[in-house]
Amino acid sequence: MSGSTPSAVAGRDQRTELWLFTNAYPYGQGEPFLANELPTLVQRFGRVRVFPMFREEGVRALPAGAEVTDLFADPFAAASPSLMARHAGSVRRMVSSLARDIGGAALGRAWRGQLTSRMRQLVQRMHSMEQVLLPQYDPARVVLYAYWTHDWATQLALLKVRHPQLWFVTRAHGFDLYEHQHRTGVIPFRQLQLQGLERMCCVSQAGVDHMRTRHPQVAHKVTLARLGTLDHGLGRASTDGVLRVVSCGYVIPRKRVELFAEALRHVRTAVHWTHFGDGPGLAAVREIVATLPPHVQVDLRGATPNDRIMAWYATHPVDVHVLTSRLEGGVAVVLQEAASFGIPLIATDSGGVRDIMNAHTGVLLPTESTPEMIAEALESVPGGPLSDPAFRSGVRAFWKAHFQAEATYGRFCDELFALLARHQHPSSTNR
Repeated sequence: MSGSTPSAVAGRDQRTELWLFTNAYPYGQGEPFLANELPTLVQRFGRVRVFPMFREEGVRALPAGAEVTDLFADPFAAASPSLMARHAGSVRRMVSSLARDIGGAALGRAWRGQLTSRMRQLVQRMHSMEQVLLPQYDPARVVLYAYWTHDWATQLALLKVRHPQLWFVTRAHGFDLYEHQHRTGVIPFRQLQLQGLERMCCVSQAGVDHMRTRHPQVAHKVTLARLGTLDHGLGRASTDGVLRVVSCGYVIPRKRVELFAEALRHVRTAVHWTHFGDGPGLAAVREIVATLPPHVQVDLRGATPNDRIMAWYATHPVDVHVLTSRLEGGVAVVLQEAASFGIPLIATDSGGVRDIMNAHTGVLLPTESTPEMIAEALESVPGGPLSDPAFRSGVRAFWKAHFQAEATYGRFCDELFALLARHQHPSSTNR
């Protein structure tokens, strides 16, 4: 599947290519934020190639100028013993990284069996990349960009050891950034990744601060490169005396949608809550909703395509957007989307959320807020500063200055081209 050859666009360098390594995009429904980023990438690079690690059900359209390549027939295929022997140096580097990541004793006790299988998969994929991609690679023309600092970052770091001319950048969001988001408290192969990558682009300032504190030896490699959302225009507030609240998110424990439902029990003013999103916790939310007082009306919309949510924001009054998540990675995109319409925000402090929460955008609550605290914040909206039209204009202005997609991704591309300029020399193969 591929887009048509793009016509000349101002700012595009036709000689350049960007190779984007994703988890599954454009397959499945994950990594939806890339839909906002790809239009800028294809405007700036002569060619954009997307390499998903895995295939999932369904496929999304790519903009003209982008094409997808399925590199692995079976991403779970394991290297043979003979191939592992040929890549003994890479195996030693992976084991060395793990020993530094989690400690030698823990590696021997708890990780060896699981990670032996994973290392065999990594070697097999690396072998495939050497056979298929490396002959097409020119470090003076091609930017390698891993959307997560995860498996692709490990693959590329291993390749870089064998081919020193190779260079790559990564994004870092949440689970690929914070060790505490892993059950084991460890990100495997972290040291190998950090040694190999040229730039880690964190999507939040909180992520930058975490990396520079946790890994000061690579602080110079870590930069801020926020995500962004598209402009769908200015929304409107309600005028009927009912506080109209919206939230959006997958209903799982860390999103704490049930917590917000319980908070509505303590709101005394008339309120209407609309939630977009499905998930395993939705049944529990419905049970809570069934017991709420009559002045609280609820509309649980379930799973809804993003374009329909944006159209809903544009045509329905919304007074405040609420996020009560316990564990976010970057700056929650649902907050960025709401802010683009000028909708004031109430959110709990988690991950990079505070990047968008300030006196100009809304109310930042403690991470472990109670239902009563959330209800108090909601009741402060009618007649308060958040209901002022000037405040809503300020919310949208802050979004435009910091989270508008064309600007954020334009700055990101500027950084990529600055890095590329440092590699403008004939490529060579060093094994």
